[in-house]
Amino acid sequence: MGTGLEEAWQNLTLTEDEEKTVTVDDEEDLAKDEQIALCLLGRLHTDISFNTRAMKSILRNVWKPSKGLVIRDLDSNLFVFQFFNHADKEYVLNEGPWAFDGHILLLKQMSGLEIPSEVVFTTACFWVKAYDVPGKKQTTSFARALASNVGALVSYDESTTLGIDKALCFRVDIDVTKPLRLPDFCYDCGKLGHVLKGCETVEAEEGDLDLQYGAWLRASPMKSRRRNMESQLAEEKRLFRASRS
Repeated sequence: MGTGLEEAWQNLTLTEDEEKTVTVDDEEDLAKDEQIALCLLGRLHTDISFNTRAMKSILRNVWKPSKGLVIRDLDSNLFVFQFFNHADKEYVLNEGPWAFDGHILLLKQMSGLEIPSEVVFTTACFWVKAYDVPGKKQTTSFARALASNVGALVSYDESTTLGIDKALCFRVDIDVTKPLRLPDFCYDCGKLGHVLKGCETVEAEEGDLDLQYGAWLRASPMKSRRRNMESQLAEEKRLFRASRS
């Protein structure tokens, strides 16, 4: 059937009027720019069907946007999240990753010029903790160096580079198409988006499979410190600046 449609399309010709192009003035629409600046594109990292209505309801309840939230379907498993103030949008971006039904939600900021259906979602932002780092290495530059071996650095927790702390904390964009040692991943191929039961690379064998990954690699969630520690961080910065003067 597909071949027949392609042949029919090749035989289609346009009239002179139909071949006319439409020229659009590239005028800035400030109102539309503001709307787009408060939007996020999202896709659930899975190829299996899921309850879209339940996902929307749960995300609204978890995010609790102060100014409301509109979620629209752009395509199959492609959504736009319209926020109405920057604080709500930044909260969702900074406090993730988010998940529904065991599948991670991949988010991207919008420029307004992309074709939504052609946007490729390959990364997710995670907090990473590096424990037992020598005191002299608890610096911003070392945090950047560590992050570069995991993914693309997004930000770091400034409080963990002030003086000595138990761990350096930084956020990185990680390629979810590669094997990861994170929660909710396949113990056979090591990738996100499915578990062992749905993995295409698992060989049909009797008895236990010889898997290099396992539950022992699952990471414990990192509780956000941002909202509760802003005043404490400001005081720590003041003390360290005072010690240098």
